[in-house]
Amino acid sequence: MPDAPLLHYSTSTAPLQAGTADKPSANTIDITVSSPAGRNVYCDKIDVAVPVSAPDDGGAWFTENPQSSIAGKWNPASTEVKSGRELGLDAATNYYHVVFQPPPIPGFDLIDTPLKISITGNVAADPGSTLTCSVTETSGTASGDCTRKAPQDLTWETAEPPFYLHSFLACSPERPTVPKTKFNAGDQALLTWESNGDSFHLYDGDGTVLHEGVETSWTIPASVIANDTTFSLKASKKGATGFETADRYATVTVTVTNPTLRELTVKGQLGVYGALTANDGLSVYGGLTANDSVSVYGRLSANDGLSVSDGLTADTVEARSVTVEQYCQIDGDCNVAGDLATEAIVASGYTTLNGALTVNGGLTANGDCDVNGWFSANHDLRVSYGGTEKMTTVGKSGLSVEGDFSVSYDGTQKITTDGYNGLCVDGDLTVYGRIQN
Repeated sequence: MPDAPLLHYSTSTAPLQAGTADKPSANTIDITVSSPAGRNVYCDKIDVAVPVSAPDDGGAWFTENPQSSIAGKWNPASTEVKSGRELGLDAATNYYHVVFQPPPIPGFDLIDTPLKISITGNVAADPGSTLTCSVTETSGTASGDCTRKAPQDLTWETAEPPFYLHSFLACSPERPTVPKTKFNAGDQALLTWESNGDSFHLYDGDGTVLHEGVETSWTIPASVIANDTTFSLKASKKGATGFETADRYATVTVTVTNPTLRELTVKGQLGVYGALTANDGLSVYGGLTANDSVSVYGRLSANDGLSVSDGLTADTVEARSVTVEQYCQIDGDCNVAGDLATEAIVASGYTTLNGALTVNGGLTANGDCDVNGWFSANHDLRVSYGGTEKMTTVGKSGLSVEGDFSVSYDGTQKITTDGYNGLCVDGDLTVYGRIQN
């Protein structure tokens, strides 16, 4: 029979967390190896075998091959999985077998300072069961004269792990291991978390339940994310009696680079370096500058200037001044306290300008257009109503009028045909071209 071990072994005393086979708990077991006081012990090998499958006695086990290390001048010499039959242990159990050895340097086999072995991995067990590891040393009292000693069992108690919820992350479904918090509107997003809870409820920013179940991940469908949103997760776990339930909460916030907004109120200067689309009204308590197009499916109100480097589309517009470098379409009323300058404009409602109107392209007014300031069109001008063209310069070298028209300034009617059988001019009339009937 082999002799008894010469070295002393001590283990970590805190209970291991007893996870389940489908939700194992991360654990580390520590083994400290030292020589008895007043004795020189030499050792050239230490074998450690830990179970990596469920033992017949119902004890705990590592659910996969763990990681092993040793502090000091020794190193792991070999690691492999062996059956219990090969190691003379429980025949029905597999073991992670790791061999530690000193380097082949004279004196390094003397155990004059303690060795600390650490083995880390996921453990499954019934709470209160025991994890048992077998340790065998090859030792002696003189260097080079070491023999294999009898194996001994080291044990660790297990306990119910604390209820946890952590690592609540968002990522792209295509890259589930890379955390991500910025998405485009309409993107899919994968939410993942770590927990030993029994069930989970996922809520959006409005408190609506998006998902409930036992899974620890969920993919947000396309078109759900429209703007910046904070998702909340509730994890629930039943107590040992099965009647009491504990809850844990976590949140993750995702931002959307091109959000869809129902309403936006800005009390200062608003600069948009791209397209701006508002599916409801847009009110700006200051100036609005957009280096791209602006689309507002509602009322657009700016208490200061409105400047758009591309097209402008809105139901109604109210601003101190408006500058649009491209096409301007207003499907409702347009009320501008100052100047309005654009390449082309279409106004379907009532348009009021208290300043100058400059249109470098076509101007179409499908409703009344009162200009109380200077009106200039650097292109053709056409006014139609009820399917009848009332006034136009299109195809003419001058102005063609179908029906009456009137021009007034400062309360005085300057030119009119209204009520006359011809043209009434209150002042001088200069025509650089023909007047034809």
